Amino acid sequence: MWSVKRGSFAMPDATMLQLCADDFGLSEGVDQAVLALIADGRLTATSCMMAGRALERDAAELVRQRSRADIGLHLTFTDLAPLGAMPTVAPDGQPPALKDLMRRAFTGRLDTTEIGREIGRQIDRFEAIFGFPPDFVDGHQHVHVLPIIRAALLDQFRNGRLPHTTAIRNCAEPVASILRRGVEVPKALLISGLSTGIATAARRLDVPTNDSFRGITAFSTDRAFGATFRRFLTGPGMSPLAMCHPALPGFAPDPTDAIPVARTLEYAYFSSEAFLDDLTASGVSLGRRPR
Repeated sequence: MWSVKRGSFAMPDATMLQLCADDFGLSEGVDQAVLALIADGRLTATSCMMAGRALERDAAELVRQRSRADIGLHLTFTDLAPLGAMPTVAPDGQPPALKDLMRRAFTGRLDTTEIGREIGRQIDRFEAIFGFPPDFVDGHQHVHVLPIIRAALLDQFRNGRLPHTTAIRNCAEPVASILRRGVEVPKALLISGLSTGIATAARRLDVPTNDSFRGITAFSTDRAFGATFRRFLTGPGMSPLAMCHPALPGFAPDPTDAIPVARTLEYAYFSSEAFLDDLTASGVSLGRRPR
C-alpha cells in the first residue's frame, strides 16, 4: 500500500483507493497521459483495449511500469471492431451500439459462442502483447456485467483460460451511496443494478473483485471535474476502485472517442497539486489491488 506522497505509506485504517484509467491503447493522447500519471504515482491501474490503435506501440513502456500499476483487460464489444469474425453480433466487422448490445443481451439474442470466442481472442492478444495474464478484467461501457457476456467471462475462469489471480471489476454500489454522492444518479443506479450478483458469482469461483466502486460521471466539459472527483473520495469500502479516463491534450483522438475534451480535463486535475491536496484532506491514499 502506497500513496502519491512519494516514499510515504497509508495508515492501516486509511481508505486505500485503487485509481484505474480505462482505455489504454485507444490513442496516443490516452496512453501518454496514463504513462505519465503512473510514473508520477497518481494512478494504480490501467485497463487496456485490445483493438486500440496505439496499444502495440505503447505496451512495452506500460510493462516497464508494471511494478507501479496493475494492468488489466478492457473487454470491448462496442465502438472498436472485434478481433475476429462475429457474423451475428458484429456483421461486416462493425460493432453494435451499446443500446443495441444491451437489448440483445437482455432478450437472449447474443450468440454465446461468438461472445466466448471474442473474449478468448482478446485474452490471447493481451497475453501475446504483455507476456502475462491480465491482473483484472472489466468492460468498455461496462459490457462485462451484461447477461451472456458476464456468463462467457466467468466461463474463462471455469475452463482455466484465466487464472484465479485475475480479478473482475464489480460496479455495484449501495443505492444510498449513489444518492448521497449525487453524481449521474440514474446512470450509476443502472450500472450498479446491472452488476448485481457478479461479486457473488465471482466468489463462488474463488475470483477476486473490488470491495466497492466509484467513478461514474457525465464526462462534462465545464471544468468542474475536480469538484466531481472529490465526491468519489468518500463512501463505503476500505479499498474502493474508482475509474477515470485521462488524456493529454495536443494529440488527435481516436475517431470513435466521444469524450476527448473531458479526458484532457481529467488529466489536468490528476496531474495537479489540487488532486494531492484532495487526497490528503479526505484521508485517502492510492494503492494497488490488495492480494
